[in-house]
Amino acid sequence: MIRILITYLLPFLLPIAGYAAWIWYRAWHAERHGGEAPKFEQGPWPLMLFLGAVLSLGVLAVGALTTGGVPGDVYVPPHLENGKVVPGHTRPQ
Repeated sequence: MIRILITYLLPFLLPIAGYAAWIWYRAWHAERHGGEAPKFEQGPWPLMLFLGAVLSLGVLAVGALTTGGVPGDVYVPPHLENGKVVPGHTRPQ
């Protein structure tokens, strides 16, 4: 479950969290020094959603390109050996 959160949701929500932090800082600054704080509802939502999608796709692409075995390797599924579970892995053919 945590892998799904880190792989899919965190990169997608990161631009929105960054914008929320910026709004919080600007509201704090406006309160101390005067001025008007920006409104969260008037944010650049299409841009944030686009950036979140690009970040998510980037994380997926990096994961696909940097993990796994060499072409031609054989996948060995998880199995029991002497009462212990051996995790799935790849081995050369």
